[in-house]
Amino acid sequence: MKIANAVDKPRVGSRRSHRLKLQVPVVVTRHGSNGVPLEEVSTMLNVNAFGGMVILRAHVERGETLRVTNKATLEEQECRVINIGPVTPIGTKIGIAFTKPAPDFWRIYFPTVDPRSKHHRPQPGQEESS
Repeated sequence: MKIANAVDKPRVGSRRSHRLKLQVPVVVTRHGSNGVPLEEVSTMLNVNAFGGMVILRAHVERGETLRVTNKATLEEQECRVINIGPVTPIGTKIGIAFTKPAPDFWRIYFPTVDPRSKHHRPQPGQEESS
């Protein structure tokens, strides 16, 4: 019998921001085994303030560092692979998280789920309570 650790346990109510099903064109850059940058044009399947899910044909490993370029803005953000999802006919679903906070990368406002969270961002026009 396997004993669950903190990584394995489902975290009820732990989502830091809302997830939106939004297809965003991106370019994902990773370094091949010879150190040469490899680019793949892809689409985000959903996004949130901390990253999202992208579909990739290339093989990646959990923990690998990627660079995601938002094709609409040409802004780049370093990310880590946090989840390897199921393989689909068009590629593998890959969960990514920004390595540095980038809440405006997608140009969408994401309220946090729990206003007590250290990641809470008040809605525009809403005052912070002390």
